Amino acid sequence: MPSRWLASLFILTGLLVWFRPQRLIEQVGALDGRWLLVALAVGVVQVALSAWRWRFTAQCLGLLMPYRQALREYYLGTLINQVLPGGVLGDAYRAKRHADQSPHKGPAWLAVIIERFSGQLVLAGVAVVVMVQAPAWRPVLDTIGQLAMDGVTRWGVTLGVVAMATVVGVAIKFTPGRALWGSVAGSLRQAFWPPHRAGLQLVSSLAIVTTYMAVFVLAAWSIGVDQPWPVLLAVAPALLLAMVVPVTVSGWGLRELVAAGVWSGLGLDPAQGVAVSVAYGVLIFLIAAPGLLMWRSVARARH
Repeated sequence: MPSRWLASLFILTGLLVWFRPQRLIEQVGALDGRWLLVALAVGVVQVALSAWRWRFTAQCLGLLMPYRQALREYYLGTLINQVLPGGVLGDAYRAKRHADQSPHKGPAWLAVIIERFSGQLVLAGVAVVVMVQAPAWRPVLDTIGQLAMDGVTRWGVTLGVVAMATVVGVAIKFTPGRALWGSVAGSLRQAFWPPHRAGLQLVSSLAIVTTYMAVFVLAAWSIGVDQPWPVLLAVAPALLLAMVVPVTVSGWGLRELVAAGVWSGLGLDPAQGVAVSVAYGVLIFLIAAPGLLMWRSVARARH
């Protein structure tokens, strides 16, 4: 865990030295509180939808959970994800608390895993669609395609195939019992079948990803960035995916590094991208801040 704190600190320090603090400050215009308030309101919708998706998934697995409980626990889990390395400890703690309160421990854990998997899968799909369809990405994709045709990425593809084969081999060697796989498969079937359940999972996840991207656009506008919303929406998925990689604390550092690269690749000022990414990071922490109330209640219960 300390290594992830160090990774975030190292990358942020490097970017600060590279762009100089004054240059980053110049990218931040007068703070517009109106956009900030709108972003916080969207954040409330985001957490509310996420809690609903978790509760729905749990119900599909036969677990009962009041919505108010799901909302409180989701705020707490989101806050923990913001302040601890890896970005998943809050989800694990949320699953553990639900499992402790439920007679069915396995399904309680699987409900969280499936709910998060649904969201990440849709986020990856949206990212692919946006990057393929958005005009801003065409020069970048054309360059990548040309490099592939020239054989530059051939070794990368080969290494990727070898890595996948290695992972599959290790997974086969250490495969758990059939009972566990059967439980996972059965839970997935319950969460996504009949078709209307899969539809609700998809619609809710799409709505949640939309709120992620909306908060990103509003974060940019709140600090005076004048990029049009189609451009900001085009770059948002790349930064959101960077936050999923569990090598830093809540994506800090890696997200800013990706922002600098994406902005530069699209012919924009990379310092502006770093400033927007920092503003987004602060905003998503503020959105998770109500989790502090839940944390205080948990601390009081322990004492």
